[in-house]
Amino acid sequence: MRYVMFTWVDSEDATAWEQWSDEEKEADVARHREWFGKYHEKVTGGEELDYPRAVKTLRPGRQGEGVVVTDGPFVEAKEFLGGFVVLEAESMDQAVAIASEWPSLASQPHAVVAVQKVFERG
Repeated sequence: MRYVMFTWVDSEDATAWEQWSDEEKEADVARHREWFGKYHEKVTGGEELDYPRAVKTLRPGRQGEGVVVTDGPFVEAKEFLGGFVVLEAESMDQAVAIASEWPSLASQPHAVVAVQKVFERG
């Protein structure tokens, strides 16, 4: 079964990470690479996402105006979607066990990871 692990970043954690030394950042990246190395057989896809300032949001226009495009999500939220990882796991429990080792959960005090099963038709 396939699951998507969404990694949410708290804005305070992002600001703090930007203040880390190059050595601290490199160590954090190394911990994430280590996680990917450990679970490489379970990871089937995923991407790290840019900051929300680079997002475009599309909504239906009013009264048949077509599609309206705006900058960023700019919702009142402390967290933003930092990325996603597609996992192949035997069960939700196994996917949660893998996700529970996500390095940001240990290094960022407000980190959030969500695991959602991929909907499969048929």
